[in-house]
Amino acid sequence: MPSTNYAYVNGKFVRDQEAVVSIADRGFLYGDGCFETMRVYDGRIFRWTEHLARLFDGLNALGIEALLSPAELRAACQALLRLNDVRNGVARIYQSRDSIVITVQPREFLAREIYAIVSTIRLDNRLSKFKTANRLPYILAQREAERAEVNDAVLLNHAGQVAEFTASNLFIVKDGTLLTPPLTDGPLPGITRQVVLGLAAKAKLPVRELSFGPELLPVADEVFATNSLIEIAPVLTWGRPGKFTRRLQTLYRQAVQELESAPEDV
Repeated sequence: MPSTNYAYVNGKFVRDQEAVVSIADRGFLYGDGCFETMRVYDGRIFRWTEHLARLFDGLNALGIEALLSPAELRAACQALLRLNDVRNGVARIYQSRDSIVITVQPREFLAREIYAIVSTIRLDNRLSKFKTANRLPYILAQREAERAEVNDAVLLNHAGQVAEFTASNLFIVKDGTLLTPPLTDGPLPGITRQVVLGLAAKAKLPVRELSFGPELLPVADEVFATNSLIEIAPVLTWGRPGKFTRRLQTLYRQAVQELESAPEDV
């Protein structure tokens, strides 16, 4: 059955099945662009301001002129939330050097558990800190995971240090301290990563940004992944969900509930 959802494409609201960009678009040809994927709760986008700031940081780093202002992006997202009647789902902004596409779609989310491997793919620290349209390293790492019959993979940087999962940030708990790779080691500056660091500090949980190699994973007490869609998901290959994971999941849900009870916004 054809989708009845609308998308925003280069200044127009069109049905999903009518949404097209040129075959000469540099995003299509070369992955020359940036994107943001955001969770919608009760008709509002969680951490909109932080996602927007990261999008513009990426565009600036690639020398791409923003095609819409922050106010115009906000208005387009609000219109799609209404047009598609989305209360809970996913909003996505994709801008290449030539085009901009915005989608807002309903989606149900189930609690997720992750099993992972350590990938042979290495990250390029110069690009991994931006959410660029070129996702080949992550796609290749995900293919490795599928061949190993697990659902995710840990990517290392060229120094052999742990950086992140294919689409999420990585945290471990070791000896009563929450650890995550520093941004200098190449992980994406995840919005949920930053929320979790703030929640941990507020709850007075010991937390450090620390470089470490993959040898620490098998001896970790807890391991979990974070991103805007999965929130906080335990990684069962190494460790087991414990008090840190459960406490932070509770605090994160409280942060979402605060958004839902706040005055109306994106």
